[in-house]
Amino acid sequence: MAREYVVLAALLLAGFVSAQTTTSNTRPRASDLGLKVGILPTGRLNAITDVAGVEVGHTTIISGNNIRTGVTAVLPHSGNLYREKVPGAVFVGNGFGKLAGSTQVDEMARSKHRSC
Repeated sequence: MAREYVVLAALLLAGFVSAQTTTSNTRPRASDLGLKVGILPTGRLNAITDVAGVEVGHTTIISGNNIRTGVTAVLPHSGNLYREKVPGAVFVGNGFGKLAGSTQVDEMARSKHRSC
């Protein structure tokens, strides 16, 4: 079970890193610097979307000069996520803004993995 969480965390990290926008001053990727996350080989795009069945959607809203906001959804499979549960975790990158869905991940994990 612990390995599943490590793999999921590695996939989420890879997806987050690959989703970062680049500018004309392109920074090297971690893999370009010789850093390797996890023990599994990377996929063709080195992205979370390399995992069969995983779907990722993202949208950004830009309004005027001051509003930049967005949301990303990751679906681990096309089935019923309430009946066909998968391991999940939350990692807060910068601690700023609204982290929608984090309480649901916590509650579902507790209800499925009660030790009492």
